[in-house]
Amino acid sequence: KNTKISWAWWRMPVVPATRELLLGATRSAPGAGQQQATLGALLQAGPPRCSSLQAPIMLLSGHEGEVYCCKFHPNGSTLASAGFDRLILLWNVYGDCDNYATLKGHSGAVMELHDNTDGSMLFSASTDKTVAVWDSETGERVKRLKGHTSFVNSCYPARRGPQLVCTGSDDGTVKLAPSLQMTITSKKQRRRWPYSKNHFCPISPG
Repeated sequence: KNTKISWAWWRMPVVPATRELLLGATRSAPGAGQQQATLGALLQAGPPRCSSLQAPIMLLSGHEGEVYCCKFHPNGSTLASAGFDRLILLWNVYGDCDNYATLKGHSGAVMELHDNTDGSMLFSASTDKTVAVWDSETGERVKRLKGHTSFVNSCYPARRGPQLVCTGSDDGTVKLAPSLQMTITSKKQRRRWPYSKNHFCPISPG
């Protein structure tokens, strides 16, 4: 009995979050009334709703190839997805889950996405050997980090302290770079090392 209850939601209908919702698409089709009645019965018989989604399960369509990653924004109201088509799609996660923005700029597949702590910047790692930094408010690419000699598989911004981002690549290296232009001060020598806009600090064993 417990198994049936915990997995019952998988049998609920999936509603596509595209311009035509499943309900709207079936109104003129044969058996549309029966389908709507079944959908309504399932929604009423299912567990209590805890979100503002159009249906318990939403299908987000828009990518033109495999999707490799998806991340919620820290505020929980939007979602970013990316993959083989080199695009980053931004979605609302309420109502019809509209695709409200598309970020373009990579020339290779996007392998990973991450937001910084306050959600003001989105980082994307790509097979074009770069990491892009995007302004989450405007959707503009504000920085492009170069330095790897092969595919960049991962990236992750620091959660506290200096605004840094680390990246991992098929070239066998991990690199560390400032997510924004900055300087680091040595307390011992009281000197400053300026970081250029696209500078990487390589990390190597030993």
